[in-house]
Amino acid sequence: MSLLIAYLAVFVLAATPWLEVLLVVPAGIVAGLPAVPTVAVATVGNVATLIPVVYAGDRIRAWWRRRRGRDVPATSARSGRAARVFDRYGLPGLALLGPLLTGVHVAALVGIAAGAPRRASVVWLSAGVAVWAAIAAVATVVGIDAFVDTERVPDVVDGLGVG
Repeated sequence: MSLLIAYLAVFVLAATPWLEVLLVVPAGIVAGLPAVPTVAVATVGNVATLIPVVYAGDRIRAWWRRRRGRDVPATSARSGRAARVFDRYGLPGLALLGPLLTGVHVAALVGIAAGAPRRASVVWLSAGVAVWAAIAAVATVVGIDAFVDTERVPDVVDGLGVG
């Protein structure tokens, strides 16, 4: 397994909805990948699927408004939570809390359904993903250093012949 394949796995897993950077970044770091490149690759992977969701959501919202003459209703409990965050804190609050509460893709759809502009949604939600990826990396590195004797734990990535 090459280092390229390890980072490709991080990218693909982070790009998968519901496998947010909050899961992928710690997994990559625990597997032995360096924190900074892992954060960067995971963030790019997550944002790579976020952008089409935002643009598709905006097109669906426009279609819905033309057809029904009103905005798309929030129907699920997850989207209801995200809608409350959006109503209270706006797009910046949704961007920072959405990845934690509902996942960034659901947060994106809620923001777009609530009328947030596409470009602002992509910028704010991408920033939220980057912030949470960095937080996950710091927490993982600090947790490993505090609770694990790294001298006694084999490096999973090195054990697979990466490098």
